[in-house]
Amino acid sequence: MAIPQSWEQSVHIHTLQMDPRGKAHLTSICNFLQEAASMHAFKAGLGFDDMVNRNQVWVLTRLKVQIEKYPSWNDQLTLHTWSRGNEGIFYLRDFYFLNEEGSEIIRATSSWAALNLKTRRPELVDGLEDKLFSQKEKVALVSKLEKLPELTHPVFLRKYTVQYSDIDIVYHVNNVKYIEIMMNAFSLDIHKTKKVHTLEVNYLGEANYGDEVNIFSQHNTNDPDEYLVNIVRKDDEKEVCRAKFLWH
Repeated sequence: MAIPQSWEQSVHIHTLQMDPRGKAHLTSICNFLQEAASMHAFKAGLGFDDMVNRNQVWVLTRLKVQIEKYPSWNDQLTLHTWSRGNEGIFYLRDFYFLNEEGSEIIRATSSWAALNLKTRRPELVDGLEDKLFSQKEKVALVSKLEKLPELTHPVFLRKYTVQYSDIDIVYHVNNVKYIEIMMNAFSLDIHKTKKVHTLEVNYLGEANYGDEVNIFSQHNTNDPDEYLVNIVRKDDEKEVCRAKFLWH
C-alpha cells in the first residue's frame, strides 16, 4: 500500500481534553501532534518497533506550536502532517489543524532525531526518503526552529518528582509531559485570564522515573506576555528542557 506524502486524520475534542474554560488543553493539542507523527511513521515502516529493529528510536528535539484559535468541546478538526526531510542529522516534520470551516487554526513545526539505542547518539535513517517522500518546500511555520536563550536570571517556581504516569515506552519522561510540568508551574490566575499563543520547546536531556527536578522561569521585561521556563534535574543540575511561552 502506498504511503501518502501527507498524513491526515480526524480529531474530535472530547471532555477529557478540555480545560476549565471549555477549550482544548495545550497538552491535548501536543498529544495529537505526537500521535499523528507516530501514525505516519508507523504506516511508512518507521514506527517504534521498526526503529527498534534498526537499533534506533525517534526522539523529539525541538517543537514550535502557534495557536490562532483554541478548539472547543465537540469540535471536529482535521490534522495534517508531513515530513520535510532532514537538516544534517535532524529530521523536520510540520503540522496544521483545520476546523470544520476549513480554516487553519493551529500550525506547528518540529525537529526529530533517530537515537542509536547503544551509543545514545543521533544518526541518519537509511531509506527514509523511500518511505516518507518528504516535502521540503511545504512549510507550516515560516520561522525556523531555533536554540532558545539560556535563563540568565532564573526564578524558582516549584519542584517536582517524576512519576509513573510521566514516563513513556522507553522509560523517559514523555515530551508532552515536560510541557505539562511547565504549564502546571504557572499560577491559576494566568491560566484564568490568558492562553498560550505560541510555545517553543528545546528538549535537552532525559529525565527518568523518580528524578527530582526544579522548574525555573524568567519574565521578559520587554514583553509582559513572554516567559522562558526550564526544567533542571536536581542531582546533577542538568537542564533537560527549556521552553518559551507567549501568552495572549
